[in-house]
Amino acid sequence: MGKTLIISLLLVSGMAVGAVAHELPMGPPDDFPPPPPPGCHPHPPLSARDHHWPGPMPQMSRIQKDQLDQLLQKEHDYVAGVMKKMEESRIALRQAADREPFDEAAVTALAKTHAELQTELMLSHLRTKARIKAFFSPAPNNKP
Repeated sequence: MGKTLIISLLLVSGMAVGAVAHELPMGPPDDFPPPPPPGCHPHPPLSARDHHWPGPMPQMSRIQKDQLDQLLQKEHDYVAGVMKKMEESRIALRQAADREPFDEAAVTALAKTHAELQTELMLSHLRTKARIKAFFSPAPNNKP
């Protein structure tokens, strides 16, 4: 009689859990926030000057502002070319990875090319940051 009671309780509780689980919604709750629209950023993008220079900008003459703008434009143009190459590299890498049979040598070569482009992008950013820093540093005195 004890086994029958335990089995009956397990059967009834299993059916109750199944019935409750069947009634639960399968998707996110109604008050769940919708996904952000495409192209949405968690914060507004920084201007080129703010992106490379932490903190408030020092006072500059019009000539200095023009020189800085030229430097940033040069960086922007260079980075745009590297980013285009990175996009092409990413697409080629994805296509090579999806090909059958898998050609590990080709995928490895494409991955190395992509890594080199990422390295160049990082170096370009750091190089520009160093140039901006040097731009605002006082000129060293040439005393003997």
